[in-house]
Amino acid sequence: MNDVDPTASPATARHTGTELRPGRSRADSPTPSTRSATSDPSTRGTLVIAERAIEKVASNAASTVPGVSGPTGGFLGLGARHKETARPKADVQLNGLIASVRLEVGITYPAPLKRTTELLRTTVRDDVSRICGLDVRQVDIDINTLLDPTRGQGRRELA
Repeated sequence: MNDVDPTASPATARHTGTELRPGRSRADSPTPSTRSATSDPSTRGTLVIAERAIEKVASNAASTVPGVSGPTGGFLGLGARHKETARPKADVQLNGLIASVRLEVGITYPAPLKRTTELLRTTVRDDVSRICGLDVRQVDIDINTLLDPTRGQGRRELA
């Protein structure tokens, strides 16, 4: 057990030394050299990341690219619109530690499509690899809408 200063009152008692688990002696307590050996990554277990979590990481990464937006609204794919503030839709397929990502995006017109999609691929690949520890081999991009920022998004009245 802990070493306690016997001259101190119970309210001011100070513990000296480390707390030991029952059944362990001070000689059995971990030393700095044995602590590092027990924290070896191969002995810690496994971490499982759901595909849905990876999809959110990919979607968030895609939304950081200037001029890229995602779908919003609609029901069963009907009536969906793209809004500049919506995150792109992402779908991830895993095969071990290898991921394929498919993005559904809208791009603000008149953005250069080739440069925007190259930046989008690089950003998504780097962020998913860094955050999730996966090898992203493929990023497919479906551009469903070219958004015109000068055009109003509200209802129009017929004259």
